[in-house]
Amino acid sequence: MSTTARLNTRTGEVLDDTLAEPFADFLTQHMGGRVHDDASRELRELNRAVAEHGKRGTLAVIVTVEAPKGHVEGGPLSIAVATVLKAPKGVTPATVYYLDREGNTSRRDPRQDSLFDDPVAGEARVRAAVANALRGRADEVPADLVDDLVAGLTAAGLGPQP
Repeated sequence: MSTTARLNTRTGEVLDDTLAEPFADFLTQHMGGRVHDDASRELRELNRAVAEHGKRGTLAVIVTVEAPKGHVEGGPLSIAVATVLKAPKGVTPATVYYLDREGNTSRRDPRQDSLFDDPVAGEARVRAAVANALRGRADEVPADLVDDLVAGLTAAGLGPQP
């Protein structure tokens, strides 16, 4: 009975040929280790995505072995290795929209009057809101401060627009 042996080129260990080559050894040697490096990066990406989103993901390593046309026993084999990453992603929440008369979307309910549709009425409403917020102290607030508040709200897009 004859036995054969093979040499693990990475460790220098002589192995009985009846033992299968460790898959990790194959993966680190295939294509100069590029597939192993890619799979390592993708595993880190998968771990981060699962930790962030709390959902399951997968990383598959697919090995495709193919014999060339006209293959004869003992001939070379073509081996390709690919990874398929399916990492969870965040879900963008839905947002409510209304349709205007023309059927276009709007974040504003077209049936609802806006506080700032009419600039003159809008300024009066802002002034009333400021005065209401200062209940009982409106006489303590100088008129120019109210003007500054209205101007600031308008500049921020929160007050009446001209």
